Amino acid sequence: MPCSVLVKNLRPTREVTQRIVNPSPRQRVTDLTAVRRGIITRGASTYETIYFTSPLFPNLELHAAKKFTVVTQEGHGDRIWNTPLQADGTPAPAVTDDGGREITINANDRTDDIARIRAEGFEVDDDNEALPENVPIVGAPPVEVNEDGLYRGQSWGWDGIDKRAVAGGGYEEPSFNNSWSPQNKTYLQIFTQFLPFTWLETVLLVLTSAALEKENSAPLTLGELMRYVGMRFLMSTLQGWSVDEYWNYDHVQRPQEEGPCPYNFKGYMGKKRFHLITKCLTFTDATPPPYRDKFWQVRQMIRAWNENMANIFVAAWVLCLDESMSIWHNKWTCPGCIFCPRKPHPFGNEYHTACCGLCNILFSIEIVEGKDAPPEVDVPYSPHGKTVGLLLRMLKSYFHMGKYVVLDSGFCVLKGIIKLREMGLFACALIKKRQSWPVGVPGDAMQARFDRPGVNVGDVDAISGTQDGIPYNLWGMKEPDYVMRMMATGGPNSADDSCKTTSRTWKRGRDDMSTSFQYTRPFDWHFRYRHAVDDHNNLRHALPSIEDTWVTKRWECRVFSFILAISEINAFLALRYFVFGNDTIKGCPTLLVFRRRLAWQLINNPWIQQDTQDSEETVQPGAIHQLVRAPDHARKWSGGCFICDANQQYQQYFCSGKCGRRIRTYCACDPSKWLCQNCLPKHVLEFERGE
Repeated sequence: MPCSVLVKNLRPTREVTQRIVNPSPRQRVTDLTAVRRGIITRGASTYETIYFTSPLFPNLELHAAKKFTVVTQEGHGDRIWNTPLQADGTPAPAVTDDGGREITINANDRTDDIARIRAEGFEVDDDNEALPENVPIVGAPPVEVNEDGLYRGQSWGWDGIDKRAVAGGGYEEPSFNNSWSPQNKTYLQIFTQFLPFTWLETVLLVLTSAALEKENSAPLTLGELMRYVGMRFLMSTLQGWSVDEYWNYDHVQRPQEEGPCPYNFKGYMGKKRFHLITKCLTFTDATPPPYRDKFWQVRQMIRAWNENMANIFVAAWVLCLDESMSIWHNKWTCPGCIFCPRKPHPFGNEYHTACCGLCNILFSIEIVEGKDAPPEVDVPYSPHGKTVGLLLRMLKSYFHMGKYVVLDSGFCVLKGIIKLREMGLFACALIKKRQSWPVGVPGDAMQARFDRPGVNVGDVDAISGTQDGIPYNLWGMKEPDYVMRMMATGGPNSADDSCKTTSRTWKRGRDDMSTSFQYTRPFDWHFRYRHAVDDHNNLRHALPSIEDTWVTKRWECRVFSFILAISEINAFLALRYFVFGNDTIKGCPTLLVFRRRLAWQLINNPWIQQDTQDSEETVQPGAIHQLVRAPDHARKWSGGCFICDANQQYQQYFCSGKCGRRIRTYCACDPSKWLCQNCLPKHVLEFERGE
C-alpha cells in the first residue's frame, strides 16, 4: 500500500540523510510502498514497525514506526494487515535496532571512553591533546635556544610597564546601549531585552504561523507565542511531570507564586494547540543550501542572538572565554555531537561562549561543528588558524576597546593573543603542556628557573619577548609541586590592595610546610574571573531547567531551548547585578522564583491582551474570577504585568470593594484592582450583569 513518512522518522537514518540533503522539518517521503511488518527493540522499548521500498532508495529497505506512518491509499482488501505479523501466526522475531544510539560511558576509564567514541566516528574534546597551532611540524629544524634555554628574542625579566594601561585600558563597569537599564523594569521587560526580537517576530512567528495554517489551525500571534514560551518556563520550575499532566483536571489549585501551575493550563491554551505549536516551530526563512549542511536550520537563530547582544550590551573591562555544553544523548540525531569528558554534562553540542567577567552575562556563542562542518561555508578569520580564528570571531564586537580577556589552556596559542593585541584587545591564557609545550613557550626552562635554590612558593618571574612587533610576557608562579605559567600581552606582574592573599600547605618529607602570599594581578585576575562562564553554565544546568524539562526529538528545538535558557540566565544576572548590586542578601530572588514570576508575566503578557482586544473576545476561560495572590513586592499592574518595587515584601492595599480591608489579592480577570475574598461574590455578580 502507498504510504508517506516524515524524513526525520525514516530509518536507517544514515542512508536517508545521505540521499536527502538538508530536509525541512515537515518534509515527507511520499513514494513509499509498505511490504511487511516487524517488531523492533530499541533500548528498553519495543514497537511495531513498517518496512518499505521506494524508487528514491533502490536496493534499500526502509522502515519507520507504525505510529509515524501515514497510509495515502489502502491496498487490496485481501491484504489488509489485521492478522498476526507472520503467516504462521507467530509474532515477528524481535530485531535490535542498529545499535549505539544512546551514548554510555564508563566513569572509571576515561581513556577507553575516548577511544571507543572516536572509533565510532565522533568528535572528542580532550584537554590533553595539543591545539592545532601548537602541534610540532614534522621535519622542521630544531628551534635555537640560548644558554638559559629561552628561544631567540626572549629574556628573563619584566620591564615594569603595564602595556594595557599605557594603551588607555581602564576598569569600566558593564553597561547597556541606548541608556537602557534593568532598573524599574519588569522581569518580562528584562527578559525580552536579551531575546533577538526582530528574528522572533519576522522569522519564528511568521513561519510558525504559516505552518499552523497548513495544519488547518489558527495563525500564531506574538502574544500566543510569548505565552507558549512562558508555559515552557513554568513547566521548568518542577521536575517529574509530563507535558500532558499540566492539562490534568485532577491537579490541586494553587496560587501562582506557590505552585508551578494553576488549576490546569486549559484556561490559557489547549493541549492540542500547545503540541501543534511545538510541532510547527520553524527557525529559519533561509533556502536550504545545495550542499549538505546539518546546521542550516539554526544558523540564522544563533546569528540573530549574537547580533542582538552586540547591539544592546557592553561588557566590563574583563572578559572570559570558555566552553558550554547543551545536552543531547542521541549522537546520530545531533549534528556536531561531541564528547567533552571534563564537563559535568559531557555529551551533546559544545558551544564556545564569552561572558562579562563582572556580571557573568553571556554575550557571544559559537557552536562547535566539528566533522559536520560543511567545507562550502565561508568561516570568517579561518585563514588565521582554528584557535586564532575562533578568538577573533568571538570577540570581534570588542575590537580596539582595550578589554582584558581571561583564557583557559584551551586557547593558549601565542599567535592568538598576539593577533588579539593587534585588534586592540589584551589577553592572558593559562599554559598547559599538551603532549608538548605550546609554540614559543620554553616550559622546561621555566621549570628549571623556579627549581633553583632560594625560590619560594608564591614567587613570580617573567620572560619578555616580541612576536610580529608585539611585546608579550610569559608569567610564572611557584607552586609547591609545579610552576603555574601564563602568556599575556598586558597587565602588571605586581600586586595591589585589590589582590587576594592566599595560602599553601604541602609535605616536604615528613614535615608539614605552609606559607601565605599575595597574588600578583595576572594570577589574581585569572582566579577571580576564570569562572564567569562556568557560573553561567551552573545556573543554566541547575535542575529543574528548561533544557531538562523540554523533552524533544527535534534537535532544532534543543538549540532554541538553549537560546531561551541563556537569555533567561542573562536576564536573571542583569537583575542581580544592576538592580540588587550583586548582593543576594538585599532581596534578590532565587533563580527558581525569578523563573516562576517571569513565566507568569509571559503567560499574562501585554501582547496577549492586545490580541484579545483586537478580536473582541472576553477574558480567557479559566482565568475568570479566581482569587490570586500578588507576587512579592508588587506595587501595581502596568503594561500587562506587575511592577514589583514596593518596599515591603508582602505589601498590602485597600480592597477595591470599599470594605476597608487591606489585602494583596486580586481577581484573575482584572489584576489592576485589589480584591478580598468577601467582596469576590459581589464582583462576580457585577461582572455577569455587565456593570
